Amino acid sequence: IRTKPEASGTDNEDKVMEIKGQMIHVPESNAILFLGSPCVDKLDELIGRGLHLSDIPIHDATRDVILVGEQAKAQDGLKKRMDKLKATLEKTHQALEEEKKKTVDLLYSIFPGDVAQQLWQRQQVQARKFDDVTMLFSDIVGFTAICAQCTPMQVISMLNELYTRFDHQCGFLDIYKMRIGIHSGSVLAGVVGVRMPRYCLFGNNVTLASKFESGSHPRL
Repeated sequence: IRTKPEASGTDNEDKVMEIKGQMIHVPESNAILFLGSPCVDKLDELIGRGLHLSDIPIHDATRDVILVGEQAKAQDGLKKRMDKLKATLEKTHQALEEEKKKTVDLLYSIFPGDVAQQLWQRQQVQARKFDDVTMLFSDIVGFTAICAQCTPMQVISMLNELYTRFDHQCGFLDIYKMRIGIHSGSVLAGVVGVRMPRYCLFGNNVTLASKFESGSHPRL
């Protein structure tokens, strides 16, 4: 049975309600009694027709259909939220891994491999003695005068270029006058500091290399 208001119109067509059930003849009143329930499978459809779940008889399977549908709807919504949260977590995890890699790469570029690994694992780095180490001390002649004639950005660019060349090659520099002191011998090496650790060399041979640099003549 389909029921709808007498007035016609588009809005009223949406409110058409199908009812399923059975008709029973009542001899006492010589009437036909129709027992039925609305044919809906969503709670929104039921509420949209001014009805509630409690209006449907307990023995009617429509209640179970609506409840199962609402449960599936809730599970689907939960799954979508979980998928969105998972995607956000994966994106955050990827960003953290990238930052972690940058930190590890920086650590390994500053310290020897075994020392960098111990620092990354928050282990205490023990000082070690090396019997044969070659040390190089260098100085830019007239650095103070150069800084007085340049802007801070020019000084930074100059130092960056110089250190970049040192990183890539230990060869001839044709821009700045340099004083260089080189010496080989046994040294004691260890990490100094906690918040800003530094890998330092100690010993008489380190002092000799420094003195060779300070006492040498500038070369182009």
